[in-house]
Amino acid sequence: MGRKTHGPGEAGAPPNAAAALPPPGAAGMPPSLADLLAGNPLLAANPGLLTANPLLLATLANPLQPQEAAAAMPKESEPQDSNMIDPDVEELCDYFHIEERHARRLHDIMKNRQETFVEDMERLYDVLERANSPAGLLVVKMREMEEGTFVGKVKADKALAAVSKKYRLDEQAESKLADILSRYDDNRRREYLIEIERHLEVSSRPSAMAMLLLKKLGEGVSLGKPGNPAPGSYLDKVQKEARGDKGRDRDRDRDRDRDRDKDKDRDKDKDKDRKDRDRRSRSRRR
Repeated sequence: MGRKTHGPGEAGAPPNAAAALPPPGAAGMPPSLADLLAGNPLLAANPGLLTANPLLLATLANPLQPQEAAAAMPKESEPQDSNMIDPDVEELCDYFHIEERHARRLHDIMKNRQETFVEDMERLYDVLERANSPAGLLVVKMREMEEGTFVGKVKADKALAAVSKKYRLDEQAESKLADILSRYDDNRRREYLIEIERHLEVSSRPSAMAMLLLKKLGEGVSLGKPGNPAPGSYLDKVQKEARGDKGRDRDRDRDRDRDRDKDKDRDKDKDKDRKDRDRRSRSRRR
């Protein structure tokens, strides 16, 4: 048995479906739609198919409309890959040849440390750069992060920066001092800075001296009495300059005395010449 179709107004067609569309060829009907209805008895007998499907109607009325609408719609942002490792974490791990499993663990940890992300990454670069086994040390540092004992890179305050500039400390020594001094309150830091400077001023290698002081600083004990100024140390240079100034003063005084002596000798010679002339003049008169 063939498929039974329903005419206008019969069961299966929405009420007033025929009235919803103008007859084929009527004024206002797009030519493409009128031609389609005229050439397709099924659509012409069942206009409800069009009224029930606005997209189909819009497509037939204007074939470009769906494409234009699609172009006008804002594109949804591409979903981020949940397996993607943070670019900064990936760069660090590539630099130190860290395995992907450690890189992924570090990525997961750093997601919860956004407030200190920059300082933490700088500290990791510093410590891993000097490590014999960067991967092994990274595992230790990640454990410290998970336990809450890891401290990111601490910048030197103004007082320490001034001391560092005065004695030309290298970056490593300054960073280490900043890390340890940050553990103490303001008063204790000031006391330690005074002790540190006393040791630095007598050392010919201030950066190396700073590294030697780290153990006592970490233990919180006194740094002890500084030794005598080493040749080439800051204090040695200051003392030499002071002695040099006094020496130059003594030389100037000696030169002035010598000049005065010369003047006296010239005066004596002049007096002698004058006496000799007077004597010769008296002898002529006779």
